[in-house]
Amino acid sequence: MTAPDDPVRRRSGPWRRVREFFESLAGRLLGLTAVAVLIGEIFIFAPALAGFHEGWLRERINLAQIAAIALEVSPDLNITDTLEFELLENAQVQRVAIQREGERILLLEDPNAANDEVLVLYDYTRASSWQRFSWAVETFFAPPGRVLRVLSRPRFESGEFVEIVLNEAPLKAAIYRFAESFARVSMLILMAAGALIYFTLSAAFVRPMTDLTQAIERFRDKPEDVSIAFPRSQRGDEIGRAQRAAADMAEQVRNSLKQNERLAALGAAVARIGHDLRNMLSTAQLVADRLAQSEDPAVRQLAPRLERTIDRAAGLAASTLKYGRADEEPPVLQRVDVAEAAEEAAAESLIGFADVEYKADIEKGLACIGDPDHLHRILGNLIRNAAQAMKDHTRRDRTLVVRGLRVEGRCEIEVIDHGPGVRENLRERLFEPFVSAAPEAGGTGLGLAIARELTRVMGGELELTRTGAEGTTFRITLPAG
Repeated sequence: MTAPDDPVRRRSGPWRRVREFFESLAGRLLGLTAVAVLIGEIFIFAPALAGFHEGWLRERINLAQIAAIALEVSPDLNITDTLEFELLENAQVQRVAIQREGERILLLEDPNAANDEVLVLYDYTRASSWQRFSWAVETFFAPPGRVLRVLSRPRFESGEFVEIVLNEAPLKAAIYRFAESFARVSMLILMAAGALIYFTLSAAFVRPMTDLTQAIERFRDKPEDVSIAFPRSQRGDEIGRAQRAAADMAEQVRNSLKQNERLAALGAAVARIGHDLRNMLSTAQLVADRLAQSEDPAVRQLAPRLERTIDRAAGLAASTLKYGRADEEPPVLQRVDVAEAAEEAAAESLIGFADVEYKADIEKGLACIGDPDHLHRILGNLIRNAAQAMKDHTRRDRTLVVRGLRVEGRCEIEVIDHGPGVRENLRERLFEPFVSAAPEAGGTGLGLAIARELTRVMGGELELTRTGAEGTTFRITLPAG
């Protein structure tokens, strides 16, 4: 059984599409084009109407002057009533007069002409452009039955002005015909010009923006879909810049999604081995406790360092699981002695790098405000990376320098190596996850990313300040203690 026809439902589809069209960029452009066409029609029609109005009246004045000249060549300025009527009828006027040397001379007059009290005066001898236009509009909307008195400069003879009196009805009919014809022709021309402008602007601006908008909407729904291609033109205007920026943004977002997927995979892998790693560290902790009870002084001296290393390893395993999460524990900020922190990080990180010499150039008594564990991890990462950079380098100078000083209320710590430097294609992305400066050494590319994140949560900054054939310098900036 079919549902009854619902007029409201039937109208909702087309009306909705019409509304959506006029709310779109193309619809608004069409509306602006239509308004521009109407305004153009007004600006063209108004002076044309005023010109036709004045031209029609001047034609009557010229005919009236010709009639007056015919009268002046007659003997004694005397013509028959029939000829006078024909002259007035031909000029479509009721009275013709001329002003000469201050004297008004009546040349022709219809006996039934209206008196001067009901006449509407149009004086073209001193009229401005605005008055000419207002007279044309006045005639267009004037009530029927008006009689005009028109003054103008004589064209065919001398005199101050020529005066005619005529009914407005023929002028009104002529101006209606002119307006209808002019409006029809000019509207067709303006519509054709408007259509050309609309389709040109639509092709040049609206269509590229529509394609870009649709691509952005599809990308919003499926950012991982590589089949969604953003238009990338060589245009130098804002549309071309927007297209290229959107294409670059999509590429960056997809790269970020890939990195997030790798981070998720890393987190899953660490979670799977987390249990076994904790068991191994527990066993190592028991061994460290036994070593602390040894009678050998050297063993008892190394046992506390081994315990601290095992504790940090356990903390590192736990914090790796939480890397990138927003609910990480905030740092415990306190005063940290920079020389002591650097010495401890170097002693732990340089195990296995016997040929690397550690040198501290730290201002005496320098302290910073930070989390001791965070600072240890940051310095450990940087020192380990620096030692690895110099390990396989042919340069004889394998001195690793940690420099520290106070600068305007800040604590600046620099880790300086004499390695080959960071490759140029990696410098801009060095602090991104999984971007390793030494992939051949087996690094995961997380060390610098974690180090910068830990520095920033303490209110500081980690940056690469120098790199090249002479070596590399990383600077840690923290509030001074």
